[in-house]
Amino acid sequence: MRSDPRRRLHGFFDAGVLFKGAEGLLELVSGIWFGLDPGILHNVLFRLTEKELLRDPADRISNAVRHVADTLTLGSHTFAVVYLAGHGLIKLVIAVGLLQGRRWAFPLAMVVLSLFAAYQLYRFSHTHSPLLPVLSALDIGIVWLVWREARARGTPVPA
Repeated sequence: MRSDPRRRLHGFFDAGVLFKGAEGLLELVSGIWFGLDPGILHNVLFRLTEKELLRDPADRISNAVRHVADTLTLGSHTFAVVYLAGHGLIKLVIAVGLLQGRRWAFPLAMVVLSLFAAYQLYRFSHTHSPLLPVLSALDIGIVWLVWREARARGTPVPA
């Protein structure tokens, strides 16, 4: 017996929205946590790279992360806190709205996630971080799932 493709896509929609909601919650909590203790971000980045640098002192990624930690200024720390908390809050609000079936959440999610993906690709053009195109592709995939779900529910979205 074959499963219904619409049900399978709805399952992917639910999983993607739950993932974005969890990601948003993690970003929000991280932003608040880093905001409460400015030195914590530096310490976290150093601890995350400690074991790898013991194994391979020339590891490029770990050394780059350490360099970022060493060069954090008050302005960049404030930006990181605001970015993480704001980004997380937006994702969390959208995810809750989508899971509750709120009509406003569908077009908002499509616009916001598309903008996040575009910004990540813009940042990729400067940083060449291989994670950014992956995150962008995930966001675009979720935009497509949101669009399909909105159409299935009769929510007005662009065709």
